[in-house]
Amino acid sequence: MSPNALFEATIRTLGLGIATAVLSGTVGLLCAWLVTRTDFTGRRAISSLLSVPYALPSYLLGMAWIVLGNPTVGLLKDFLPPSGAYGFWGMVWVESSVAFAFPYLELRAGFDRLDPALEEAARMSGSSPVRVFRDVSLPLLWPSLVNGMCLAFLYAISAFGVPALLGMPVREFTLTTLIYSQIKLGGLAGIQSGLQICLILLVLALGALGLSWYLTRLQRRRGGAIAGAKSSRPSLVALGNVGVFVSAGLWGFLGLVIALPWIALGMSALAPVAGKFDPALWTLSNFHSVLTLPDFQNALVNSTLLTVAVATLVTVGGFLLAFAATRQKKRWAAWLIEFLGIPFATPGTVLAIAVIFAATLARLDEALLLLAFAYSLKYAAVGARALAQAFPQVHPALEEAARISGASKRELLLTIWLPLLAKNLRAAWILAALPMFTELTMSVLLTGPGAQTLGTVLFDLQEYRDQPSAAALAWLLLTLALGASLVLREKERPT
Repeated sequence: MSPNALFEATIRTLGLGIATAVLSGTVGLLCAWLVTRTDFTGRRAISSLLSVPYALPSYLLGMAWIVLGNPTVGLLKDFLPPSGAYGFWGMVWVESSVAFAFPYLELRAGFDRLDPALEEAARMSGSSPVRVFRDVSLPLLWPSLVNGMCLAFLYAISAFGVPALLGMPVREFTLTTLIYSQIKLGGLAGIQSGLQICLILLVLALGALGLSWYLTRLQRRRGGAIAGAKSSRPSLVALGNVGVFVSAGLWGFLGLVIALPWIALGMSALAPVAGKFDPALWTLSNFHSVLTLPDFQNALVNSTLLTVAVATLVTVGGFLLAFAATRQKKRWAAWLIEFLGIPFATPGTVLAIAVIFAATLARLDEALLLLAFAYSLKYAAVGARALAQAFPQVHPALEEAARISGASKRELLLTIWLPLLAKNLRAAWILAALPMFTELTMSVLLTGPGAQTLGTVLFDLQEYRDQPSAAALAWLLLTLALGASLVLREKERPT
């Protein structure tokens, strides 16, 4: 590995993170303001659907944009630059089509907490909606915006799938794909080179993570002042005839980032040969090829077992940790929940290299065990943090009444905590399970013979073997991810 290649990969990774953060922050800010402070038609449905990309694996969207933006046979090749969807800006677009959900969700929650009286006072003084946003809302909510952008930055620099699909074919390496190329060289030298690159990636990630934690604490300190006097619902800006165009624009955006990739993968999955999209030629043979492929069947079993076991483990562990932290006021539990945020925010490539290094020292070569350990480490925070926020919903008076009646802790668990937190437990399990079932970044480094996962089989099909069959598998996984995310949000009630 030459120093020049490492320098170029570092600069490209940094540029990818910054460009994704800026684009995601701009889109997220505009969407959050529109759905919380204006009156366009379809606002509630759009508000919920804009959070769906949060649960979608970006590499599946990357595969869809290869179908759309292939410079030779892509469906949209005439509307794109000569390189099509490949290269730096293709990576930025695909990463941003998922990462905008981070600042959007942060800002939507911020607008919901914001005291409407502050904005009303500005409007009564004659300020326009734009000036109210610029002089009142944005100065109070900038920590939410920057925190969301930090999360988008972390998401982009830690991604492997999209840079591998859209960057490696045109020799535009990022740190994650450079690590992959070094590990694939094999031997201790490859692991050592990978570890050195990981240190650079870890420094970038820790810088963004430190800023995110600072902003989160700042938000908490500001929370009382911003939301403490909230006593009414915000009055919405009347868009009039412009609302029709706003609604159409947001529906079009959702179609561009969700529906269009899903349709493109479906068309590619039905094509007999890559690039042949004539409906008269459509066939289900690609689905048959995937479903009967021995590697797929093995990967399905492995991914299912890993997902069910690890998601259950982190959900049960998160439930117990959250109980100890919120109900028993154990400081060690609260600190542990905060600590679990570190591996969650650490790039998956870095975690995988650390696990490989530790396994090499311990002479452990059970790939499925290594995958289970890496998944547990990465996603433990999902269950713990989600349930730590849910426990305060159970009023202490219910527990006190049960205890006075002589209920044991087991009876409290079965009659109060589990029934009241059942929805939260299901949501935490799905939030942990979904990324594990389609995980690629760690799996591609940790997998071994007989230990393939759905992500690694899909990557192998796309890169080396059969792109139409890869499209069929990607369409199935994207449909699963979309269905799961919609189930999580079916009872959401946005303001």
